[in-house]
Amino acid sequence: MTRIGVVIHGPAVIDSGRANTVINIVAGMGEIRSVLGGTMGRAAVIDAGLEDIVNISVSRKPSESVMALGACCDVVLLVNEGKCTRSGLAFGRMVFDNLGSFSVPLIHVEFTRSGNGSCVLIPWNDMTDFPLAFALLEELENVLEARRVPPPETRTCLEIQDDMVRRKVAGVRPGEYVTVNGIVIGKALSDEVYITCMDGEIIELHNGRLKPHGVEKLGRVDLSTVTIRSGPLRTADVTPRILEHKVSGIAVIIDHAAEQTFEIAQDADVAVTVGDDTTAVAGDLLTRLGISLIGIVDGDGDGIIHHAHVPPGSVIIRLASGNDDIVGRRVHEEIFGGQERIDMGDAGFEGVLERVLELVGGLVEDVVRYHTVLSNTKEP
Repeated sequence: MTRIGVVIHGPAVIDSGRANTVINIVAGMGEIRSVLGGTMGRAAVIDAGLEDIVNISVSRKPSESVMALGACCDVVLLVNEGKCTRSGLAFGRMVFDNLGSFSVPLIHVEFTRSGNGSCVLIPWNDMTDFPLAFALLEELENVLEARRVPPPETRTCLEIQDDMVRRKVAGVRPGEYVTVNGIVIGKALSDEVYITCMDGEIIELHNGRLKPHGVEKLGRVDLSTVTIRSGPLRTADVTPRILEHKVSGIAVIIDHAAEQTFEIAQDADVAVTVGDDTTAVAGDLLTRLGISLIGIVDGDGDGIIHHAHVPPGSVIIRLASGNDDIVGRRVHEEIFGGQERIDMGDAGFEGVLERVLELVGGLVEDVVRYHTVLSNTKEP
């Protein structure tokens, strides 16, 4: 029996139901192994009730997920839903370039939000000697009424000259925030935006407004391999599906690492989150996991998620402007002992909250407790 690997990327293709459509199409053609590529689709997988079908237990980049499935499957599908075909092709090119010498047939199924769900299929390598993969390609083409296109020959979004690297932000729209590895580094002022790095440091957001604080938090990067996004992480307004939670007595801290929330907090009872956007993004996934948070914010969020949820039982502590990072470092050192997690013992949620409030002292401007799930909706 043909072993078919399916890599689902991002929440959009899950929220639209098209990822499930693809899985159902190929299910009758072989043995299916489906995984999430990237980190931001986990809430969507849980909301759709697909966690028993799409594996979300391991956090891998899309290319890493493709490689993992390539080791045990006869053909791999990469399923994505981008803003436009051009951005989808740029995404596929980047994934394929990161695969090295990948000999397993790879079929990219790219849906387009701006085209009412229109679909293109990109065979990223030669399928002449793989009749089963070619048959799968034809089946998808017919059922999805898709258009088959050849892969772009080169990765045109990247320029390298000595120590300077320049990368185009694919599919960006004016007014959207631009993130690098989950951290906002600026705002687009055009649909032609470029990030420039010199010796690993971001020095310019061409046709955009750079956010120095975000660049500082990000540190040195390899612009050819980082994950760059523009616009909100998830636009669907859905009722969160909450999984069963087992009491563990563990508290964790999530400090500007919202995309690792699942790995950090999946077995915790409490998560202390640092930063406005971190609290919004982490809170959305923590809601699904049934884990309350203590959020340390100062009101400088960029709104990179439109329909964030706050778990019931959570407390948000708003500080005077510019203090969340400073307090976060103190909480990390003085309460967590520099570690990522602690055993709360008999203190529980209220004990951790009391210690955090003692640390922040007079910097507190507001404390809000949420007794039910809050949908903190922001307009696009």
